[in-house]
Amino acid sequence: MDLLFLQNIWFEFLGTMSLIATARKEGFKADIIIGNDTLLLDKVREHRPRIVAFSVVTGIQNWALELCRIIKEEIDPGIITLMGGPHPSYFPEILESSEHLDMICVGEGEGALIDLLQAENLPADAAQIANLNVRIDGEIITNPVRTLIQDLDSLPFMDRGSIYRYPIIKDNPVKRLISGRGCPHGCSFCFNHSMKKLYHGKGAYVRKRSVENVLAEIEAIEGRYPVKTYRFEDDLFGVNKRWLLEFCQEYPRRFKTQFICSLRADCVDRDVVKALKEAGCFNVVMGVETGDEQLRNDVLKKNITDDQLKAAAALFHEYQLNFCTTNILGLPGETFEQSLRTVSFTWELNPTFTWCSVFQPYPRTELGAMVEMDELVDCLDVDSIEPNYHSGSLLRQPDIRRSVNLHKFYYVLFSQPKLLPLVKPFLNLPPNPLFTLIHRLS
Repeated sequence: MDLLFLQNIWFEFLGTMSLIATARKEGFKADIIIGNDTLLLDKVREHRPRIVAFSVVTGIQNWALELCRIIKEEIDPGIITLMGGPHPSYFPEILESSEHLDMICVGEGEGALIDLLQAENLPADAAQIANLNVRIDGEIITNPVRTLIQDLDSLPFMDRGSIYRYPIIKDNPVKRLISGRGCPHGCSFCFNHSMKKLYHGKGAYVRKRSVENVLAEIEAIEGRYPVKTYRFEDDLFGVNKRWLLEFCQEYPRRFKTQFICSLRADCVDRDVVKALKEAGCFNVVMGVETGDEQLRNDVLKKNITDDQLKAAAALFHEYQLNFCTTNILGLPGETFEQSLRTVSFTWELNPTFTWCSVFQPYPRTELGAMVEMDELVDCLDVDSIEPNYHSGSLLRQPDIRRSVNLHKFYYVLFSQPKLLPLVKPFLNLPPNPLFTLIHRLS
């Protein structure tokens, strides 16, 4: 086998699915194994792939490095170990942290992967491959990124057969898609500005597939795999109004399956909401982040006003289109009164659904740099970051305990606002397993 991805999370990572499809299109044998470490390592022993790859988000990088060590020391030191995904793209120094990791891919990986698979002598022949940083005889060679893929229609549809052989993923009634890449906005808590900097001068950052190309991929899913809802995982589905309206016109002519997408409040108008409703949109996800406008715009750099959010919500209600607001508690500088404002603003918008996390300061984001400068954290150590953002907070600020506790009761209070006076006294207590249990259950 040429390429084997290892994964321990039961989830369809669209990037991995795109890379497998790209490799197979060029005639290479590529696959993915999902499971616990014992199963993954047994499959490596069985298949003896030329390259073992990991798609890594921040929080699981040490797990991937440990598997690289075992593969090199206990199975076959000649197997090439490769790490791609968000974490090595933003923290390429991870290649320096382990001699058992041969190379990382920074940024978009399709072109680099094909060049790598075509190379005969690895790792030496990877020394000049754009997007790859490579360890050769103890020396790390860093290469620039190539131009961004401008024609997304040139990519094959994501490989679903390999990942849908796992019933827990195949039987999920929600199937995920992506209609474009890149976001034009610069929210301070997001990594987009770092990626834009990495690809400066390397082509348009925001790109969309053609409507027909997206519909053709949906057509390839319909009738073949169980599906009740399509979820578009674009950074921002509604980034191009003309594209969105064309999609909403064509989609219901061919499909009856409902779909979920994301919009910013400043992209919402009557034409858009009416088109989405008539096209079969089941739910729109809209980022609010905080009910305090000053925090939202001065700290998070969302550039979205309360009035814009209220106007968007009013249109969703008028057209009876479900919508979900996303929120963050425990923001830098947030007072307890401001965190309560997020809860009350959610009640005011009255979404069909809502979602809330605890703020996680990531290194190399604008907001991560700010909390370090303001000494709100001891040290932003990337290896100490948990893979989820629903637990506690790293921030040192007066009201953080109450904000974190409020997060645990967020869904209870969303459905039962009258409980707030009863809940408030408990928010002064230390975070505890009971509050966590309430959050998980609700």
